[in-house]
Amino acid sequence: MSNLTQSVLVRWLVAVIGFPVGGFLGYLVAGSADTVPAALISGAIAGAIIGLAQGFALSLPPRALATWAAATGIGLAVALGAVTAAIGQISTTTEAVALGAISGLVLGAGQAVVLQRQGLANGWLLVPASAVAWAAGWFVTTGIGVALATGWPVYGLSGAIASQVITGLVIWRLVTARPPQGATAA
Repeated sequence: MSNLTQSVLVRWLVAVIGFPVGGFLGYLVAGSADTVPAALISGAIAGAIIGLAQGFALSLPPRALATWAAATGIGLAVALGAVTAAIGQISTTTEAVALGAISGLVLGAGQAVVLQRQGLANGWLLVPASAVAWAAGWFVTTGIGVALATGWPVYGLSGAIASQVITGLVIWRLVTARPPQGATAA
């Protein structure tokens, strides 16, 4: 593993801090994500902060960084708002895992577009990986006993570690499979 790809994985794992920070700020501004307006606002804030942390970890150029953060914020806001509209306050592990899978699919699609624009042809693999990762994040969070009734827009540190490991391994694999710049296909 080269220093570049190794550093991407390490930085990606350090970006885990975006989850509790984003979740706290989203909750601070919008309150509990138990209504659609609060879910949209807190999801957008949390997602944008998570996206910024991840984008910095990937060393994305400014335009791609902004797009990544926006895709993450919009994706989380839309998913959290839609799930809240459909079932109300998330109160069970099953609901939290479903929210995670839906969130991962939606924001993963936007992030995959950024990866593909950055030259990672198989960037679409991030979509199913994000669905699994975000579902796992909520599963881990509920498994350690974090109360869902609080209405956090995103899981905290424990779930973030799980989800960042899953998506980090996929991104690491995409980066390591990428042909060197200037290489031509045979």
